Amino acid sequence: MWLLASTVLSRTPEQTGSMPDGAAPAEETVSAKSARPLPGSLLWRDRKFLTLAAGMSLGLFAQIGLTAHLFSLLLPAFGPQWTGPVVGLIGVMAIAGRTLLGWLMPGSIDRRLVACTSYAVQITGSITFVAEARTNIPLLVLGVVLFGLGFGNGTFLPPLIAQVEFAPDDVPRVVALIVAMSQGAYSFAPAVFGLIREWLPAGTGAAPDFYVAAALVQGLAICAFWAGRKSRRGADAA
Repeated sequence: MWLLASTVLSRTPEQTGSMPDGAAPAEETVSAKSARPLPGSLLWRDRKFLTLAAGMSLGLFAQIGLTAHLFSLLLPAFGPQWTGPVVGLIGVMAIAGRTLLGWLMPGSIDRRLVACTSYAVQITGSITFVAEARTNIPLLVLGVVLFGLGFGNGTFLPPLIAQVEFAPDDVPRVVALIVAMSQGAYSFAPAVFGLIREWLPAGTGAAPDFYVAAALVQGLAICAFWAGRKSRRGADAA
């Protein structure tokens, strides 16, 4: 608390370079001021909104579904002493990946493309779980690291995408809706992935098909973000 107070709370907004609410910075690298307002039901017919909501929901569905079962999946390889710390590594990597992206991501970059890349890294982690055949400890840890690197970006990037694609007055509504829809979707993820494990052949609770299912859902999230990206580019050209 002392460190937080001395380094953050003791500084005024002017000292941190923050702008007053509603004030635009002197130089804006990205802007959504030209975006067409979408009042009422118009938002629900907008392709950018639908693909953003679908991408966030699918991505978090895969993340939560796989993570809910990961402890029991890794237990045979690591044992009860080390499985917890290995699964906890996902949280560490999520913070690291999100922080690194926040530092390095240019303001003018296509944020949907960044989201696609983040989920591609997670797919690589899921495929690494398939390749390790339940026995290769280094590959298992690598899978956890790759999967964890994109974990925090699932909630971090969609609101940033909304910020540059929608009119300022629509952004709060868009963010609230995509967050609510994704939470409603991923609340069923542990049960759905549990059913997938039940449907696998008896005694193969960590069969490759389970990880492939997670990778496929992550691939669908990439498709959703990419579809909205094409729509946005077409609107910009018009």
